[in-house]
Amino acid sequence: MNDDQIKLRFWGVHGTLPVPGKNTVKYGGNTSCISLEFPGGKLFIFDAGTGIKVLSDYLTANKVRPVSTKIFISHPHWDHINALPFFVPLYMQGNNFEIYGPSQGNISMKKLISRQMDGIYFPIKFKEFGANIHFRDLKEEEFKVDGINIKTMLLNHPGHCLGYCVNYKKRYIYYITDNELYPKSNQFYNEHYLNKLTDFVRNADALITDCTYTDKEYETKSGWGHSSVKQVVDLADRAKVKTLYLYHHDPDHTDAVIDAKLKTAQAMLKKKNSATICIAPKERELFKI
Repeated sequence: MNDDQIKLRFWGVHGTLPVPGKNTVKYGGNTSCISLEFPGGKLFIFDAGTGIKVLSDYLTANKVRPVSTKIFISHPHWDHINALPFFVPLYMQGNNFEIYGPSQGNISMKKLISRQMDGIYFPIKFKEFGANIHFRDLKEEEFKVDGINIKTMLLNHPGHCLGYCVNYKKRYIYYITDNELYPKSNQFYNEHYLNKLTDFVRNADALITDCTYTDKEYETKSGWGHSSVKQVVDLADRAKVKTLYLYHHDPDHTDAVIDAKLKTAQAMLKKKNSATICIAPKERELFKI
């Protein structure tokens, strides 16, 4: 039995806003949040959409106290930060958190997070967190966290949005949410950026990436900062990604639409004779890497 595996779990797979109801029972209706649990109990959390509340409930129910946890924010759009105040471990004294993410101009990550809790937008203020919380502003860079290598890349999305590479014992997990891959026919197509991103995610064990739109939808939503099925499949195939996880679905996408996107992506990969496996993860679903 391999006890050195990374546990990848999805807590919210939709984008933009939560969509509860009968049409999102299979995949869940919460917004962006995943976690990586490493051997020894180290916990990394990526984004704090409403999915982080599901993670908080899970930790509480299982009496797991994340004493030292790292939270990585891709960018401060609402669906990536607005449920952070509902993450119960932040209120517990003795817990330690480091929150990483891109500043926006001269506005630091600490200000971005705390301003949504200034008493106008939220009744509980940032100072009421009981845990020790430290912030680090990021740009494109490489660094280590608890001995684990992290690399970042600026993505094609309004504002400063970062993609993350986590390298644990030569297992590579990429979190690339909110990213637009322009097709060649688009006037904003940038071959340099596409090549840079392809090299960044090359040979990924896991690529978790923005697949917000169907290809038909993308025809009228170019420039909105998100990608479609074909663009994501082409990237994964070019980069020889081992497993592609479709993520950040449009809020109008029901379980049936996501099923169809997955079927389309898998058929495209098969036509390319690609070795890439494609998965549409469900909320709470666990994968071991």
